[in-house]
Amino acid sequence: MNITYIGHSGFSVELEHSILLFDYFEGTIPKFPHGKHIYVFSSHSHHDHFNIDIFKLVEKYASITYILSYDIGKKFNEKFFLRHGISKEVYEQLIFIPERSVQTIGDLEIQTFHSTDEGVAFLITSEGKRIYHAGDLQWWTWPGETPEEYEQMTKTFQDEIATLPHHPIDAAFLVLDPRQEENFWMGFDYFMKHTDTRCAYPMHFWKDPSVIDHLLEMDISNEYQNRIVEKEFYK
Repeated sequence: MNITYIGHSGFSVELEHSILLFDYFEGTIPKFPHGKHIYVFSSHSHHDHFNIDIFKLVEKYASITYILSYDIGKKFNEKFFLRHGISKEVYEQLIFIPERSVQTIGDLEIQTFHSTDEGVAFLITSEGKRIYHAGDLQWWTWPGETPEEYEQMTKTFQDEIATLPHHPIDAAFLVLDPRQEENFWMGFDYFMKHTDTRCAYPMHFWKDPSVIDHLLEMDISNEYQNRIVEKEFYK
């Protein structure tokens, strides 16, 4: 399994027989070997997770499946896609996947989860690997919020994480957002302590990878520090 960081929350995962491309927003998409099927995922419609440029891949590769969160289909209708140069043939093959579903698509078993913001999170099982991409499923708690806001978000996030299957996750792409200030670590930490995650990739850090060092310096991360991919990976 070869993992490449593209930018923000965008990653590619190359397996033996297929390639998974998650939440492309910015950066350079790698050149993928021909002969492998490409699965392109977008977790929700926010501009930093869904970029219409992902459809340019059809000009380079013959075997592609687009799996988009249901909210993208609600926000952008067929006319939007056609207006942006997406052919009717490609549009009719788009898969708009709902939250809290389990589907087999091609070589993948895909489970989705309710996001605490918009769209879905993905858990992909394929070729003996399990790969989780959080999208914007995060413990979005902020300094200055009311106790009621904190309690509601805490319950929503923790309840959703509890629905993850109790199986090892080989690679998890997790939000680590410095905008949350002193609360930046909470969602990442909770996920790592409540799942069997073998390797965690911080994301959504808005070009500030120093937040990874900050987490590694905290005692709360001692039990899983050796499972966090460090800042040098993102250069």
